[in-house]
Amino acid sequence: MELLRDNLAAGASFSLVGIALLVLGFVALDLVTPGKLRQLVWIEHNRNAVILTTSMVIGLSIVLVCSVIDTELLVLWRALLHTVAYVVLAIAVMMWSFVLIDWLTPGKLGTLLLEENDEHPAGWITAAVFVGVGAVIGITLLV
Repeated sequence: MELLRDNLAAGASFSLVGIALLVLGFVALDLVTPGKLRQLVWIEHNRNAVILTTSMVIGLSIVLVCSVIDTELLVLWRALLHTVAYVVLAIAVMMWSFVLIDWLTPGKLGTLLLEENDEHPAGWITAAVFVGVGAVIGITLLV
């Protein structure tokens, strides 16, 4: 019964911290993109905004899952702190990659992606980078 209690506590704790970190990631993405990301995704149904947001959630979820696996033997509060550190790192690298792609490509990336609702190839490239960042940071937890 004690194991069940501890696992439920850990599951709830990781879930709550994970949701908070995903919201933090959304806020960070909103800061580096023009316009209001919430409006673009939920009201305007902007495909590029949805692609970027979805890829960020997938990338951060990879880091979250790897962190849960990696911190299995730690005390819960240390495991959660470890998770926060790695996910915040992933958010920072993802946002930095968005800015870097913007600098390296013609035009303003945010404007290209979010002013029109047509899918733009740069959106898919940026999305792949977000998932790649999550995968690389996630795997560093497991090696």
